[in-house]
Amino acid sequence: MFFLRRNTNKRVIPEDQESKLQAGPADISEHGKEEKQELAELDRIAKMLVRRDFELMGVKEQREKELEELKKTKQELEKAKDVLEIKVRARTKELEELTQSLEQQVKQRTEELQEKLAELESFNKMAVGRELKMVSLKEEAEKLKEELRKCKLGNKH
Repeated sequence: MFFLRRNTNKRVIPEDQESKLQAGPADISEHGKEEKQELAELDRIAKMLVRRDFELMGVKEQREKELEELKKTKQELEKAKDVLEIKVRARTKELEELTQSLEQQVKQRTEELQEKLAELESFNKMAVGRELKMVSLKEEAEKLKEELRKCKLGNKH
């Protein structure tokens, strides 16, 4: 840090510079070398900082481009999600309607099958009843034939 002192000529001179004013010619040339070295070092540091700033600016620009790409991708994904949700809702509705239709068809077919089953049971009862009647009539016919034979045999004697 530099401290400023006023000299008698009313000029403001930094403290470290004041000793140079009092020094002789040999001291001034040595001091000039130091200043040149300091300036060279400061110049090197400044260039390094400028280079670093440009690198950081490049990185910043690249990150901004990447951020924009990510934003675009996010928007595209959100649009695709919205479209997909609409398609899913439509398909779900379609499947619900199809399910209701199939349930109605199953109900209708079940009723038709129950009617046919009732008809078959009725027919079966009738057919079994007829068969039983036929068996009964055959037995009766056999009995009558037997009686007729007995009568014929009895008349012959």
